[in-house]
Amino acid sequence: MVKALIVLVLGIVLLGGASFGGWFVYQKYFTPHPEEPKKVEPPPKPPTAFVRLAPLVVPMIGPSRVEQFVTVVVAVEVILEQQPMVQANQPRLTDAFLTALYGGIADKSILNGALVNIPAVKAKLKEAAIKVVGKDAVYDVLVQAVTQRNL
Repeated sequence: MVKALIVLVLGIVLLGGASFGGWFVYQKYFTPHPEEPKKVEPPPKPPTAFVRLAPLVVPMIGPSRVEQFVTVVVAVEVILEQQPMVQANQPRLTDAFLTALYGGIADKSILNGALVNIPAVKAKLKEAAIKVVGKDAVYDVLVQAVTQRNL
């Protein structure tokens, strides 16, 4: 009789624990919680296209002579609707990019010693592209290749 009573009490305790565990898991994972802030999804990226430019070649002039040539291959990522306007302004973009590169080499803002600092080049070119075609047209500037040739 005592053994049956112990088994009965133990069964009730285990059944109660399993019930509480199931209720807890259901409340935690399967019911919505209004106090949690909902994640706001960022707006989707607008459709873009790339406008490829001719390679830009800039000499690095030392104290007495040209020390090396830097060649930069660039593509401009533009909003798809603005692509014809940007393609029409390719000569102006090339001029602005060359001006920015010459200025960056002259003031040494795009150089780490004798090496070219790629993030600085990208920032300068993006700034120049925004000045030429506008902020609403340029999404980003892709620096595809940078080569340096010592003389």
